Amino acid sequence: MLGIPVSSPFARRALAAFLADLACFAVAATLAWFALRPPFSPSAYAVAAALGAGCAALALSWCDAYKPAVLGDPGRTLGAVIMAMGFAFVAALVIFFAVPIPGGALPAITHTAALYFPLLLIARLSLRQAFKQSCRRLVVIGASELGSEIARLLQAIPNAGIELVGFLSEDHALGHEVVAGAPVLGRISDVEKLARDLDIGWIVVASRDRDEPFPAEALLAAKLRGCRVDSGLVFYERLMGRIYLPDLRWSTLVFADGMRSGRVAAALKRGVDLVVASVGLLLSAPLLALAALAIRLESPGPIFFRQDRVGQGDRVFRVVKLRSMRDGAEEESGAVFTCEQDERITRVGQILRRTHLDEVPQLWNVLVGDMSLVGPRPERPEFVQMLTDRFPLFRVRSAVKPGVTGWAQVGHGYTADLAGFEQKLSMDLFYLKHRSLVLDLVILWKTVKDVALLRGF
Repeated sequence: MLGIPVSSPFARRALAAFLADLACFAVAATLAWFALRPPFSPSAYAVAAALGAGCAALALSWCDAYKPAVLGDPGRTLGAVIMAMGFAFVAALVIFFAVPIPGGALPAITHTAALYFPLLLIARLSLRQAFKQSCRRLVVIGASELGSEIARLLQAIPNAGIELVGFLSEDHALGHEVVAGAPVLGRISDVEKLARDLDIGWIVVASRDRDEPFPAEALLAAKLRGCRVDSGLVFYERLMGRIYLPDLRWSTLVFADGMRSGRVAAALKRGVDLVVASVGLLLSAPLLALAALAIRLESPGPIFFRQDRVGQGDRVFRVVKLRSMRDGAEEESGAVFTCEQDERITRVGQILRRTHLDEVPQLWNVLVGDMSLVGPRPERPEFVQMLTDRFPLFRVRSAVKPGVTGWAQVGHGYTADLAGFEQKLSMDLFYLKHRSLVLDLVILWKTVKDVALLRGF
């Protein structure tokens, strides 16, 4: 479930799968208890079972078992479950040899695991059948660029519970019966009849401009009958976890829900920042020492790299990172974007970037209040003005503290071109609109996964 935007139309399916997995573990642990009668109190056994269920769910999330495309594909579901059980088996072996286990615990663990695996598969297959029965048929009003993009995205996620039926359009200039792989079913004025005749459960309004007809009465009638009606911008945002910039107006953000944070939420976020940054610096100290030694041995220059970045309220601060490039790398080129095959990066620097170890000293910036654990990536002053000229909404990012990691960082990674910055801006704006402790935890989880899988450069 972790990793799917909480506002996504697929989030409910992921939540249903997550709860089913927990229920399967509870059933397996209960059956193991009655079969073996282990020498533990019921309360102690229940706590151990809850921890085991949580670890199993995390292993499944790690293996992408809650992603929409996996939930709708039995083959990929089986692969994710087998991989997760493999991780769980390795973890159990490590725990068995590293931690003293009370007598009677091992049989309970093995019986629970043996029961959980088939129960999990049965539950997933049953859920898939239930998902197929509850598949919602969707029609898009307006064969616009936004409508076409929504069609392409839905077609890229088959068996995910949303069936794209087609488009309604008044654009006679199209001259096509098919748009983005989906048929044009008729005019916009036909929406009420088509919604009834074709059993439409979802209508997405993605009209090209304000001059196009808007069948308000028909849409309201469909909504009152139980059909869901969304604007194209809202649907795209929930589907992709980013905001559709080409059609975005300032007023959309001004009147949108979200885009603000209360004092309690801000205080809680700051508390989490202080605790995690302190513990992170303490635990990573040995690795930082080894990295510092490797940097010193490979190339001359300072171990730490300090650079001006733009923070909250456009305030400039000095970010601290481990040096991953040659000393004085920009003396000839000046300020330029980093790319994946950047020749300025040293061999040690490649490793530091792969493991994201070069980012760890930024936890100091978190402690002193320049940054947060989660937020938009802090950009250099030289780039901020250029990007703001190209994307006027770019400066909105400075409303919050920049982050060591963020929704755009885990969703898009590094970028060195304007198209990439546009995509990252759309994700940063999504974060600003929906920021919460839950979303921050999702981002931190995805960051841990990316670090462990060496997704970086």
